[in-house]
Amino acid sequence: MAHEYRGIGVSSGIAVGRVHLLHAPALPVVAEPVPPERVEQEIEEFHAAREAARAELADLDDQVRRALGEAYVGILDAQRLILDDPALIAETTTRIRVGRVSARWALREAVAEFTRRFDRVDDAYIRERGGELADVHRRLQRILRRSPETDEGLPEGPVVAVAHGLGPSDAIQLARKCVVGLATDAGGRTSHTAILAQALSLPAVVGLHDFSRSVREGDLVILDGDSGIVTLTPSARETDVAEASRCSRIATEKAMASARDLPAVTTDGVEIVIRANIEFPSEIDSALRFGAHGIGLYRSEFLFLSRSPRLPTEEEHFETCMDIAGRTAPFPVNVRTLDLGGEKYFHEVLERNEPNPVLGLRGVRFCLRRKDIFRPQIRGLLRAAAVRENIRILLPLITVPEEIRQVRALMAEEAELLASEGHPIRRDVPLGIMIEVPAAALAADLLAREVDFLSIGTNDLTQYALAVDRGNESLSYLYQPFHPGLLRMIRAVVEAGRRCATPVTICGEMAADPHAVGLLVGLGLRELSVQPRAVGAVRQVVRRLDTGAAARLASDALDRATAEEVERVLAAAAVPAGEELE
Repeated sequence: MAHEYRGIGVSSGIAVGRVHLLHAPALPVVAEPVPPERVEQEIEEFHAAREAARAELADLDDQVRRALGEAYVGILDAQRLILDDPALIAETTTRIRVGRVSARWALREAVAEFTRRFDRVDDAYIRERGGELADVHRRLQRILRRSPETDEGLPEGPVVAVAHGLGPSDAIQLARKCVVGLATDAGGRTSHTAILAQALSLPAVVGLHDFSRSVREGDLVILDGDSGIVTLTPSARETDVAEASRCSRIATEKAMASARDLPAVTTDGVEIVIRANIEFPSEIDSALRFGAHGIGLYRSEFLFLSRSPRLPTEEEHFETCMDIAGRTAPFPVNVRTLDLGGEKYFHEVLERNEPNPVLGLRGVRFCLRRKDIFRPQIRGLLRAAAVRENIRILLPLITVPEEIRQVRALMAEEAELLASEGHPIRRDVPLGIMIEVPAAALAADLLAREVDFLSIGTNDLTQYALAVDRGNESLSYLYQPFHPGLLRMIRAVVEAGRRCATPVTICGEMAADPHAVGLLVGLGLRELSVQPRAVGAVRQVVRRLDTGAAARLASDALDRATAEEVERVLAAAAVPAGEELE
């Protein structure tokens, strides 16, 4: 009988395959006593295992570099830090000496204690770091028992890898044809496994709680990386539907890619620029494949999260921006500066708990508070922009003009320092801001005078305008992107941009909704930025639009009293189901 498990979809796509359980211990670790004369030898073996693990991680770095590129190499840095963590080393060696036990048992007990500490922490981000510890522990135990590194006997055919938790090294080794999906009990959107699953284009669902204990080797599963649902032992009909959906998705994406050169022009000759939102450099290929005219939003948090807890250097910022801009040229790239807030909060660098991170020290507020973190990013961006003229800088969570002025002053200061160091500089790098705070939307005309472009972030603007944490499932019914108040804010920003001759774009989930495209065009927007896979579908909708009809649709929607009424208006104006789009 089929059973559904709900987790967090972190890499899109549908996978149908047989379960392969990872990390089932070949031999249990037992409390093996050792004689006093052997204690020091056990400690030496523990340190030798650490050195061997470090060498294996170096080999994995080469695999990452070949498979994914230089930008992802730092993904394993956290594991090196764990190998050298003084607390873990001291705890393990003390247990060997005091308890006179084997290195394997002492390590097991030390890791168990650290894991319990992770599990007691309420914050999901910190708990996810426990997955790195588990990965290191598995590696050390294998080395200590002198077992070779293997692929754990991956079976033939479509395989969905299932585990309590996967470390980055697991995801790298599972990047082979037989593995079609990943499912884990632990993890979240910011885990390193999530980052790598995206880079490897593997559908993945994490946060499934006890899923790995509920399945058996060879069980059939359907994994949906978009909805976050994994179906265990589906019926033949459910399997057929999932396979049909998967094949249909592949066919649709091929058709979208083949139409990439069709212009995004309305029937009355108005061009709508369509760009892509990306989180990972690997997504650029997909964005370009579907015909995106540049990157409307590059979330630079990737560089911080992939190297966590180490901070990225100026050189890493420079190299990453050079790579992205070079691959996207001649189209522009809007690089959003660090916005580690809410579910992506960077606890290690804040050095204290944030009681309400969604309304707290995030976005530009954090960057201006921690200039020691912000300056390397600005320097890397300015250096890259001097070479790649398509780079533009985008500031998140702007509320008042003074924040923009402070950033401009910092940019000018760093530009002078770079010039004095002999670096080529460019003083006219376009600077834009995200409109995500209601106060910014209502004062958009004042902010527009300070910048070169505005970008409306509908995800955050919706939650702030409606006082709804979009991560709170209890309030999900109130998260309404078509709320009339939100639509009026968007219209106000567009009109402010027009009065000030400042271009306005929009990014976020709303822009990717085919039902919303006509509404947004009708509100006056001429540039949309969406996730890569939505680029083709949005272009198709644009090619069927008439801007006059879209304006009338927007006017009608703005007169409605509720989000439900707006949605009915949009549904009535949508292309009938089954009608082919050109």
